[in-house]
Amino acid sequence: MKVSARISLVVLAMFALAACSTTIVDTAPTTTLVPPTTVVPSGTASELFDQLQTTIGELSKAISDSDRAMAKVKLAEIEEIWKVLQPQIAERGDQFIQDMQRIIDLAISSIERNRPADADKSLRFLSLVIETL
Repeated sequence: MKVSARISLVVLAMFALAACSTTIVDTAPTTTLVPPTTVVPSGTASELFDQLQTTIGELSKAISDSDRAMAKVKLAEIEEIWKVLQPQIAERGDQFIQDMQRIIDLAISSIERNRPADADKSLRFLSLVIETL
């Protein structure tokens, strides 16, 4: 084979192999993640009960609107309010705490088990508890 033919084959092989190289085209827009802000609930027991009632109502609305992301946010808020409220109502007795825990559990099951009626029950039962306070 002639030298020019060999050079032509080498050049052709280089171009052919270069076409097989991995090419990454990054056209996806870059976004920066904004960390979620968490507000710790505070206030008297009465204020926290009102916050809890409002938030459970918003949870029920989010579930009925099929807004699962908002429902999860509202559930997290409910759990935070309950963590703050629980020590404040401890003097009311274990039975009261257990009854309130059942109300919170209904709110949780409305999301975890996809049971919208549980959110409504939770709101109704909480309203009854607030009336007795």
